[in-house]
Parts: sequence; C-alpha cells; structure tokens
Amino acid sequence: MSLVLIGLCHGFHTHTRTHGQNTFVDNQVLVEIEQQNQYGIPEVKTVAVKVSKKHMEQGINHLWDQLKGKTVAVPVFVAAWSSKAGNAGHDLILSGDGKPEQVQRIQSKPAAVA
Repeated sequence: MSLVLIGLCHGFHTHTRTHGQNTFVDNQVLVEIEQQNQYGIPEVKTVAVKVSKKHMEQGINHLWDQLKGKTVAVPVFVAAWSSKAGNAGHDLILSGDGKPEQVQRIQSKPAAVA
C-alpha cells in the first residue's frame, strides 16, 4: 500500500552529496506541504521524494517538471533507515508508476454554532 502526499509541486531536482570517498546522486521530486508543528501552528515546508533509477529511465522527471506550480498528489512509500553511527530516519520514495494520483478533495463545512 502506498501513501499520497498532497502539495504544491516544485518539479524535479538533482542533489549530489559526498560521504567519505563516495559521491551519491539523489533524483527527487520537490513538494511543498503544510503541516502543523508541535504547537498546532501550520508550517510550510518542502519535502523531497526520491525517484528510483527505473522511474528515471522512464523519463518521469520530465512529467514532474511539467507540473511545477500545480497542486499534486504524489504516490509515495516510506523507507526507514538506520546508520552504524546510531542515526535513524526515513525517506519518501516515489511509488507505483511514478505519476500523480487522481484524488478529489472535499471541503469540510464549518460547524454550526448553537
């Protein structure tokens, strides 16, 4: 089962990082989301969804660049990780066919005041 991340698409991004003698290239889709912080205050942040080599070979990066500035529903799965140094975290990875999901948003009605 995959999850859907809904937010404003900032398109495709490539990030190069070095760890020791190794250089890694992360291909990502950037999505701006709003979530509440620990105090209940909405915060806007940009999250990176990793794109697999298979999706890159299919040219999915071009599709996500065409969606810049649009609200999208990104299919993702969560991959937990831990390091030998004792760190832990998770990555969001593009799932399924890598294309945006079709979702319908329903606006909730404000509660009636008695």
